[in-house]
Amino acid sequence: MINELPMLTKLHLKSFELSDYLVQQIFRGLEVMQTISGFKEYSVADVRDSVEAKLSNPKTKPESRQKLQKVLDWINGDSNVIKVDFLKNLPPAKRLEVLSERIDELEKKEELLSLKTDKLITKANKALKK
Repeated sequence: MINELPMLTKLHLKSFELSDYLVQQIFRGLEVMQTISGFKEYSVADVRDSVEAKLSNPKTKPESRQKLQKVLDWINGDSNVIKVDFLKNLPPAKRLEVLSERIDELEKKEELLSLKTDKLITKANKALKK
């Protein structure tokens, strides 16, 4: 696991735009390891297992499944990996073009995630000051 976080909070998963209900489902039954500033922290391994269990449930909606897969990739440290096997049959110039487009897409997504993360951090800081 590349993720350096030893513990996760519900706020971490909410940053991936998971619904409150889905976050509750993931954390239901997990043991709280510690509480810091009012935030309950859970073991990364426990959260990973819970996300994997939710993904294996056939009743999980496709939209939720995509978000959960992003969370799982992040926990496993695979969120910044671009799989390029599909490019092996393309000429080098086309490969570069496709990869360049992917990089542009990912940079836009990163920018949006950064904005959302900043908003969540601001919200969390306001909650801590109350």
